[in-house]
Amino acid sequence: ENGNKTDVRWASLTNDLGFGLLIVGMPLMEISALHYMIEDLEKAKHTYELERRDDIMLNIDYKQSGLGGGSCGPDTLPQYLVKPERVHFAVRLRPISPDEIANELSKQVIVDDSY
Repeated sequence: ENGNKTDVRWASLTNDLGFGLLIVGMPLMEISALHYMIEDLEKAKHTYELERRDDIMLNIDYKQSGLGGGSCGPDTLPQYLVKPERVHFAVRLRPISPDEIANELSKQVIVDDSY
């Protein structure tokens, strides 16, 4: 849940030279990219105890439920719960190079009539 972004159409992760990965939600996605593993966040009591990793932990989700659990406060409000439903969700992953424009590439249409 840490650093999660909602209603994301596309995101890109690139190195200093501009090479990287384009991630496109079809239609939308939730995403986070951190230099910490979930275990690192759970183990640390304070943020200054976190040791930045060289790797990036990329999390891509269809949706996440809102936080709340009732143990030290109210349960998650109904409008923030993810209810069970059948969905069609896809993510397009594509390498990108410095001479490509991620925003333009994200608009390319891929027809999928398999469902």
